[in-house]
Amino acid sequence: MKLYHYITKGNTALRDGILSFAKNPQADLSYYYKRTGGETTHAGIVQWMENCFEGRSRAIRGFSEPIRWTEKSINMFKPFIENADLFMIDLGALQKDGFIESVYVSPALKPDLNNNLPQGCDEMLVKLHSINEIDTSPVDWSECDEKLGLRFSVIPYYLVVIKGGIIPPEYITKV
Repeated sequence: MKLYHYITKGNTALRDGILSFAKNPQADLSYYYKRTGGETTHAGIVQWMENCFEGRSRAIRGFSEPIRWTEKSINMFKPFIENADLFMIDLGALQKDGFIESVYVSPALKPDLNNNLPQGCDEMLVKLHSINEIDTSPVDWSECDEKLGLRFSVIPYYLVVIKGGIIPPEYITKV
């Protein structure tokens, strides 16, 4: 079982592994200001994540396949992809070696469902029983629409909570 993860170019993932937010104090906080309702410190954002569910700050986001842009999403996805390195994560090996604490899916939401999110959280997450529940069927990337501000909320993605908050480099491959 594989998931795909993007990290800004110039990263040290092949040396240091993939760092969760909790383990990356140099993370770009600006992405989280709006999401958290105004938290402006790394520690404050970690606390907000942990209030959503225990382990959220140690989770790594992954997709079941690499992102593909369409005419509706080219301006938001093309620069994102061109400025990032793509890594494939070997979930089977991570699980075998005891690194996976839990796995969540953020199911594809339709815009009218976005108001039904848990109190204090900005995404719908459903805990899976195992990595075997990850859906590997093709993703409908045409649902992503930059004019509506719909990026990842309308396609499924996964959060893998990692014991220790770091996926070691031997479990990843740069694609």
